[in-house]
Amino acid sequence: MTADVRSRFPGLSDGWVRFDGPAGTLPVDSCVDAIADYMRSPAPANLGGLFAASIESGAVVDRARAATARLVGAEPEEIVFGPSTTNLMFSFTRALARQWQPGDRIVCTQLDHDSNVTPWVLAARDAGATVEMLEVDPVDGTLDVEPLKGLCADGRTRWVAICGASNLTGHAPDLERAVALAREHGARIHVDGVARVPHLPTDAAALDVDSLSTSPYKWYGPHAGALAVRHGILAEVEPYRVRPADYVGPFRWETGTTQIEVLAGVAAAAEFMLSTPIAEESERETRLLAQLQEGLHDISGVTVHGPSVTPDRAPTVVFTVAGFTPEQVDAHLAQRRIAVWHGDNYACELVDALGLRAGGGVVRAGIVRYTTADDVDALLAAVAELSAGR
Repeated sequence: MTADVRSRFPGLSDGWVRFDGPAGTLPVDSCVDAIADYMRSPAPANLGGLFAASIESGAVVDRARAATARLVGAEPEEIVFGPSTTNLMFSFTRALARQWQPGDRIVCTQLDHDSNVTPWVLAARDAGATVEMLEVDPVDGTLDVEPLKGLCADGRTRWVAICGASNLTGHAPDLERAVALAREHGARIHVDGVARVPHLPTDAAALDVDSLSTSPYKWYGPHAGALAVRHGILAEVEPYRVRPADYVGPFRWETGTTQIEVLAGVAAAAEFMLSTPIAEESERETRLLAQLQEGLHDISGVTVHGPSVTPDRAPTVVFTVAGFTPEQVDAHLAQRRIAVWHGDNYACELVDALGLRAGGGVVRAGIVRYTTADDVDALLAAVAELSAGR
């Protein structure tokens, strides 16, 4: 099965071993073809016209909304697209803040990517609201959501912003419990699903969240962002927009002309994701995660940071090697044509909470659909080679 899947990724042709997926995956062939086919066709045109090309372009956007909605458990009319999740979160929180007042509270977490922290912090500052940070365990970086009970109890918490899985350690907090605690006291909840959606079943409606963000380029699509927002919020909150943009639904949130060719690729990537049950892929990725994490534990001088391997976490591992900075480890692996990432990977609060900032952060390796057991062995061998040379 993996060989069949790998044949769908033309970017693997250079022979590199790719563990850089948490920052962005290779696009699947159907995504590449969909973008090229659209651009070569007579269809490219702006939306809203009565002529054939405009109507066909509208159908491309509709297909992308429908496929993305199926992937994250939302309705097509709830899907907002943008150039990136970070861009969408700045726009979204700025608009939400129009309804906040001094004394209101926003809750963020130390587990999150900074795109689910700073936009809330800046919007709260502008509105005179305060931000409280839900802290992680400083040993393994796991997040207990029970403190939300106290933070929401006085009714002043307007929004809770939490991730569906850490983009650094893969830890997935208890979303059902977090939603229940927020709902109990009237708070709304946003889930950053960027690190979750590619690997774990995600259903925004079943979770009863108010909004959920995801990045198609983390699930084999083009660079874009998507935000699933409840109908009521889309209608009640006034986004920043130009005067002629008097549309209803998600269009009123999409600033400027939609990148229709990109959305052709988004639709194809979402359909690729949906072609195999996510639970099946999650089981395979968890097996590779165990191989990788256990193999790293067995190498002298290597420390794995984060939680143990469980089926309900994203397959991402971070580690350090004694005697070497994360950048030096990254460079050593790159010389052997193995792609990883180093630093804080935008999980600023988490790296600080784990006490890893002074050492340069961590090395991050992520498993995706085209990762093989041979890839894992290659990474382990290269790390062992470096560590043995201390």
